[in-house]
Amino acid sequence: MNLLVLAGAYLFPNDARPHAGLFFARLLERMGPLVGRIVVVSPTSYVPAPLLGLERFSQRRKVRPHEHWRGIEVFRPEYLSCGNPKRLWFQARSMCLSALPLCESLHARYGFDIVVGYGFTQSAHTAESVARTLGLPCATWAIGSDVNTVPNYSAENRRLFGHNVRYADLVLTESDALRGAIVGKCPGARHVHTYYKGINLAGLRDRPDRAAVRAELGLAPDRTYLFSAGGVLKGKGVYEFYEAFRRLSGRWADLTAIWAGGGPERAPLERLAERDGLGERFLLPGRVPRTDVLRTMHAADLMAFPSHAEGLPNVVMEALAAGLPTVATDVGGIREVLVDGVTGLLTPPKDPAALAERIESLLADRRWGSRMARRGRKLILDHFDVERNAPVAASILRHLASGGAPDVAFPACAGVEAGRLPAETLAEAPGDEEPGE
Repeated sequence: MNLLVLAGAYLFPNDARPHAGLFFARLLERMGPLVGRIVVVSPTSYVPAPLLGLERFSQRRKVRPHEHWRGIEVFRPEYLSCGNPKRLWFQARSMCLSALPLCESLHARYGFDIVVGYGFTQSAHTAESVARTLGLPCATWAIGSDVNTVPNYSAENRRLFGHNVRYADLVLTESDALRGAIVGKCPGARHVHTYYKGINLAGLRDRPDRAAVRAELGLAPDRTYLFSAGGVLKGKGVYEFYEAFRRLSGRWADLTAIWAGGGPERAPLERLAERDGLGERFLLPGRVPRTDVLRTMHAADLMAFPSHAEGLPNVVMEALAAGLPTVATDVGGIREVLVDGVTGLLTPPKDPAALAERIESLLADRRWGSRMARRGRKLILDHFDVERNAPVAASILRHLASGGAPDVAFPACAGVEAGRLPAETLAEAPGDEEPGE
């Protein structure tokens, strides 16, 4: 089975954005030995000279037009973009016109069996158009804001969304919440299925000594560290995170907060912390390598993720895999891994008082938090390992490529029966308590 994959420049790694779509790229890498060939076409946007004020939307001359990424051949044709997120139908047609001749040429060379589109906007539309032209089945992937937010920008975007649902042979979603959102907007769409691609567990399978990791990172051995990571953006809940920390800082004198990531709210938050006399206890190190994020998780005491909207955030799964007691907002598919009171704690979005209360409950009862963290770690290791889930994805795509019906039940991930979700397998198991509890 040979795969032709369409993924926009923001959804597959390139020179300008080496971490773009990295988790999906890792899945393709793991699928490589299981299929015949994978070729990725990742069109890059070109904003014409009269619109150069929008040049931040363009990656022209910043990426190589052809390369091999970890054994996967990648092509990057240019397409005309107006840079307007409300005009995605226009941009989808433009991407399609740019990519189609290349895809026809690649099909003549390699003979693809199925077309896959990653991202439910331009990429999905282009994948579907290419598949129809080549006479191949098409699977598309919905990942988060492309379902929850982008269609609401304009009537044009809603038209594109409906078109993408209607013309895909199979739609895979990052979470069951996303599947429900698509079916809610397009009733009767029986070809929409939940599939968890999982995360790369390298650096998370083993649990290093916390004291040693703290020493390497320059963190104090006797302080309590509250951690979070992601873009320093209002939509990620950075101000609720800060306010919850500020409320707790007086009662928990040993508490220090760390938010790893870059973004426009970093400087305002630093000024806010300085104004409140918390500058030395509220740390914003900026963008750091993933390896350092994972090491900080191993060094921290608990995680708080207060985002306003999500699909299924990788950083929450990474925190659970690291065995970190975790509080997160009840948005998107988070509750599919963070089961309240079982693998972690949920809190309403945009509510810093509730967030502070949930964090404090973990600070006050460390053993309770540790028990939930152990269950959360087991859930991720058992069901959200990209190594184990790659064969599941390959089997789903092989089923479609061979003419199989798209409305049958598929496994959502490794280790669960078709039609079930991993959270449904959770149960109190003997030996869940630590010795002496």
